[in-house]
Amino acid sequence: MLKVSLLLLVLLLSLSSFAEFRIWEDGEGNIWEAEFVTLSAGEIVMRDQQGQRIMIRPEKLSGADQQYLEKVVPPKLVLDVSKTTNNAGTSSNTEQVRCIASIKQSDTRPYAGELTAVLVTMGEDIRTGAPSVVNRKEYNFTLPEKRGDSVDFKGESASFLRKSVKSGRTYSGYVLVVWDKFGNPIAIKSNRDSFAERAEKIARPKQTANK
Repeated sequence: MLKVSLLLLVLLLSLSSFAEFRIWEDGEGNIWEAEFVTLSAGEIVMRDQQGQRIMIRPEKLSGADQQYLEKVVPPKLVLDVSKTTNNAGTSSNTEQVRCIASIKQSDTRPYAGELTAVLVTMGEDIRTGAPSVVNRKEYNFTLPEKRGDSVDFKGESASFLRKSVKSGRTYSGYVLVVWDKFGNPIAIKSNRDSFAERAEKIARPKQTANK
């Protein structure tokens, strides 16, 4: 499961492009026009108008460029999803389930951009096993200044049947996707490989359909 999720994330990141050409300057006064591509092995990778790659250590760039990078270099995130179950006021065959997302930055690089997370609760038909989206919760946030602090938010509560009954919908899991300010997915977590493989489409079906 983890291998599939990581491979998917690597593929998504490799396809990400901010498509924003700007003027860069290093500490020696060299100037060039390029777009940011990624951060690899501690170096900033850029691409100029002719498609040539430019690589440079971020600390060699001007102060303005370093502030810009704080908004565009995706942070490394650790995602966690738990769930609460409440049976109060329900029949013996039903349960109220709510998923809770926790997002924490794992690297030390400053990041000042806004992020968007979508937490999806998934259900499953007891007879056919067909999965379905029960609810989605979109949450906009910025990372805490203090490293180690997490951003937590709750999904919507939903009613599910237990598997002891013969028909109906039971809880089957979750999908959590985090996008950066440019609409690039930077972190994905799910309890099933089949959900992780379709995470973008599950979390944002309309945006995915328009791509």
